[in-house]
Amino acid sequence: MTNYPLLSFILRGGRRKSILLCLDKPKIPKEIAKECNLSIHNVSKSLKELSNKSLISCKNPKDKFYRFYELTKKGRKLTDEIKPRL
Repeated sequence: MTNYPLLSFILRGGRRKSILLCLDKPKIPKEIAKECNLSIHNVSKSLKELSNKSLISCKNPKDKFYRFYELTKKGRKLTDEIKPRL
């Protein structure tokens, strides 16, 4: 069942959509910024938004540097719903 408010939240934000689609494996914010052609500030802000919606998770939250982020099950499901709409 599609969560339309969540789908709308992602599709409204180009940065959020780009970040979700680039997280095919765990990555650090610097890798995400480079791959998505975004500033590190924008990536950090979007990662927080996506994390608050339980779409991504941090693999090593206690570390201050080189935090790895990956899609959650919910995030993978939503990504699968977004891809056909591109």
